[in-house]
Amino acid sequence: MVKLGFYAPLIRASVDGANTPAHLGFSRWVPQSASPTDPAGKIASLRGLRPSFSTLFFGGLLVAVLSGCAPMQSVETAKVDVAVVPASNKMQLTLPDWQSFFPDPQLKALISAALENNRDLRLAAARVSETRAQYGIVRADRLPSVDLVVGGTRSSTPGTVSPSGKRFDLTRGEVGFSLPSYELDLWGRIASLNEAALATFLASEANAKAVQLALLGDIAGNYYQLLELEDRAKLLAAMKDNRAEWLSLVEKRVEVGLAKDAERLHAQAVVDGLVRDLAELKRQHSLVQNGLSVLLGVPLNSLKLPDALSLRQQADTSALRTDTPSLRLLQRPDVQAAELRLKASNANIEAARAAFFPRISLTANYGTASNELNGLFANNSESWSFVPQITLPIFNVGRTQATLDVAAARQVQAVADYEKTLQNAFREVADALANRTGYDVQIVSQQAVLTSQKERLRVAELRYQRGLAGYIEVLDAQRDYQTAEQQLVSIIRAQKVAEVAVFKALGGGV
Repeated sequence: MVKLGFYAPLIRASVDGANTPAHLGFSRWVPQSASPTDPAGKIASLRGLRPSFSTLFFGGLLVAVLSGCAPMQSVETAKVDVAVVPASNKMQLTLPDWQSFFPDPQLKALISAALENNRDLRLAAARVSETRAQYGIVRADRLPSVDLVVGGTRSSTPGTVSPSGKRFDLTRGEVGFSLPSYELDLWGRIASLNEAALATFLASEANAKAVQLALLGDIAGNYYQLLELEDRAKLLAAMKDNRAEWLSLVEKRVEVGLAKDAERLHAQAVVDGLVRDLAELKRQHSLVQNGLSVLLGVPLNSLKLPDALSLRQQADTSALRTDTPSLRLLQRPDVQAAELRLKASNANIEAARAAFFPRISLTANYGTASNELNGLFANNSESWSFVPQITLPIFNVGRTQATLDVAAARQVQAVADYEKTLQNAFREVADALANRTGYDVQIVSQQAVLTSQKERLRVAELRYQRGLAGYIEVLDAQRDYQTAEQQLVSIIRAQKVAEVAVFKALGGGV
């Protein structure tokens, strides 16, 4: 059995008293001093960051000179407290991949086709590409960019407006390199934005894996439903043939006066009912096939598939019989995505906090300039400029503070989202384990019921043939036996789906 030790997300106070999840290894956490129910108040301690102009200007320069690069206040790194996990659960964290878990070659072929053609996976992959490109844009801001500049100017000023009273013609050409405005990241603003973009990109990758894992579960569930419907159809077809033989027997007994015509009508109604049930199963089979085709991204009948295994042979349940640690849930794609979103929100707060400090930017140009084209590379044509600039926020109608408030509120949402994702993960595993255990017991009990109903039908048929019972007794036994057969197949399918649910809930397969 899979053993999972449940632990609740621990809360530890940060350096300024904030409540932050203690199970994530982030290097820095957002200072939060106010009540968690007041997102705007969570950064009240930062409202005193507006000192006088002279203090901030000269203080910033002094810090820049002395430290070169002042990091943001670091917070104690939070770790997963493994002490809350039962010792018996501190074992290997790996699960088999889906190729090893699913032994059916036909199901493997279906999953492979879906991984190539499913539209949800294509959409998720496109989103990963988008966030990767956005991360590349933000990462480029950390290094200066150099542009090649080639330009020329030709102007003419008439004598009527010229200071000298004479017509003035100007020709100017320049070739050189330009360093556009480059910000010295002394306070970690750009680095925090880069960290947030990276976390967002990685979260999109984790989301893509979560989509793939969900797709595996949906395909397996639909495939098992197809197998169930096919097995039930075979059982009904065999039962219909058997009841057709009994109909012939009853008709002969009616002809010789050993049975009443009502018994023949009952027997005919049973055969007709089985034909009706077979038609219903065929209809359901077509609907499931259509749904499976959508998941695959291609028509199911367009694929050349190998032979399938029986429903009882599905899912490698032995792979889930070993102890599995609770820490395995932290490797679920959806949990990883929520964790990365939380990390991105934390980095965005640091970037918003750094906006209170002055920005130092550099702009430079170097090249050659001349009034004549042939003099661009002559001696003494060198030209250059170097423009450092310090921008200090003084008054912007609260825009900087509001930006920080927004980042703090989003960080609160990210914490809640992460905790909710963890809670859902534990619930999914607990539900899957409960379902699998319950269905295991039900299968054993239903097999015993089926054995009893089969024997009851045999005795009823024997009593009817000997004239010791009416055909109503046979019909009742036949109906209960048929129901027991159908229920057993349905329970087996549900048990296999539960096995896949355990595998999926533990984050295996991707």
